[in-house]
Amino acid sequence: MPDTEDKRHVKTSWISKKGGIVEKPWGYEISWSAFSGIHGKNLFIKKGHKTSLKYHNLKSEALFLRSGSAKVLHGNELSISSPSTHPVKESLFSEGETLHVQSGSPYRIIAIEDCEIVEIGNHSDHSPVRLEDDYGRVNEQNEKNS
Repeated sequence: MPDTEDKRHVKTSWISKKGGIVEKPWGYEISWSAFSGIHGKNLFIKKGHKTSLKYHNLKSEALFLRSGSAKVLHGNELSISSPSTHPVKESLFSEGETLHVQSGSPYRIIAIEDCEIVEIGNHSDHSPVRLEDDYGRVNEQNEKNS
């Protein structure tokens, strides 16, 4: 246990303010803070809706499917430049599973049922590069994590 008189590096705990609800065409998200450089979100995707097919230049994410089921399109960093040799895969995403997405890797989530997904990521201030979007947002690079 560190000496309480030594205040050079005292670790602590705290409660953050509630994150706001942001409406999305596929549902909504609630953002919450974590540690410096790390953020969290709860994504609520309505049955039959899908996120953009996108990738992030810097951001990596872990997405935990808390409830529901989804189909996920996912690839690697070469799937965009060399799709014939590095095709995007389609996988079933089931409750309790985690999708790991490294920067530069495209992905899209398609809700088979209403889904709640817990997202943890870094570089929250970097916007996605949208490759496809059912809601006309392909050229909107200022909206984050859709």
